[in-house]
Amino acid sequence: MSSAAGVHFRPPPIVECFSQGSCLGIGRKVFNPHQICTNCLTRHDPQQLRTWANNNRTALALIDEELRRKYTVKLNIEAHGWYLCAFEDPDFQYRRWRRRDLNLRGTRLTCKVVGRKGAACARCWRRHLQKIGIVQYFTPGGLCHEEADKVVSSRSVGLEEEEDDDVEGYNEILI
Repeated sequence: MSSAAGVHFRPPPIVECFSQGSCLGIGRKVFNPHQICTNCLTRHDPQQLRTWANNNRTALALIDEELRRKYTVKLNIEAHGWYLCAFEDPDFQYRRWRRRDLNLRGTRLTCKVVGRKGAACARCWRRHLQKIGIVQYFTPGGLCHEEADKVVSSRSVGLEEEEDDDVEGYNEILI
């Protein structure tokens, strides 16, 4: 029979991060205005991290380095005909649905790639609907409205030229 005295107790790891109560790291959290833990750096939005950094140059440099890494990953994925989920794509970081109150970052560890630019992966789409309970930022197919509007406007350019000939004689009074 093994005794409990033989097992060594290890205290939880210390996580130094500036995000304090919003830190996603596992362990004892210690506030350090110059450090960002790996979990927060990869799972929080860069805009939110910049707000928490409070103009600290060391922290902002770490955020910018991570943003460059994510952009490189994005380019590599797009070179193969796939796209990042809209919740992960740096091109959509300034959208309203990526802000802290509507965003899914920090609630998952990985995200899938999608076949169309501006689409949300199925897992993120379900989580987004559960979180906010509204569909005002995305179409039912999971495509964000800005990208859907671009597709519709590009298709309607050719149709407008054909429909213009119907306007002649409009608003004339026939006696």
